[in-house]
Amino acid sequence: MRIFRRLASLLLLTVSSVGAASAQSYMFDNPENHPYFGARVGLDIATVANGGWMYSTKAGFTAGAVYNIPILMNLYFEPGLSVFYDAFGTVSQQNYRRPIVDQDGNIDYEKLPYWVNGTLRNFGFRIPMNFGYHFDFSDDLSVHVYTGPQINLSLVARYHQNEVITPDGVVESTSVNAFGTGGFKHCDLQWNFGAGVTYGHYYMSVGGSVGMTHMKSASEIEAGPYKVSLGNNIRRNLFNISVGYNF
Repeated sequence: MRIFRRLASLLLLTVSSVGAASAQSYMFDNPENHPYFGARVGLDIATVANGGWMYSTKAGFTAGAVYNIPILMNLYFEPGLSVFYDAFGTVSQQNYRRPIVDQDGNIDYEKLPYWVNGTLRNFGFRIPMNFGYHFDFSDDLSVHVYTGPQINLSLVARYHQNEVITPDGVVESTSVNAFGTGGFKHCDLQWNFGAGVTYGHYYMSVGGSVGMTHMKSASEIEAGPYKVSLGNNIRRNLFNISVGYNF
């Protein structure tokens, strides 16, 4: 009887060990891996690299789809296509000329500064090409890490200047095209990195994108009768929170 109990204990231990080893192997090499489409929407927080005090952070969005392609074990390649809207707050210093009359009746002008607030608004297509790895803790729960290049194809880029009241009068709000020589570029490159969780068909991730090429060159933009300086050669950085559904 004691021998049977020992054999049963040994069998149970063996089965448990095999199950644990199988679960461990699934975490790094799941045989159920298969290609799939996924829908993604996300909140973008856009910042400017090398913009100095002239640019501030604003929120935008991205929405699109990805296609997950298994490569080896739990390693995958995930290209995608989405539309995006990014906005960047701007501030620039302008001058108005105040006439000054001296004791001899001669007129001179004193330049006094005022500040102009505005927004750079950018819309286009985004093409991420991420490589990642997922760790499968169960049939329904996986943790992902990813990195890879991303291309931004800008279709619309406009500078919106807010209305300003000066001693000379009202400088009306304007909206002008920000593309052109020394202006916004139609294409810029970023590098993505991040982590995500999949539960069943649902997906959530937190990540960032670092600008690798210039989004815009140093330039001045004609805004009504004024030239607005938009500063240095700048790059686009993003912080992104994304949710989605895998089909």
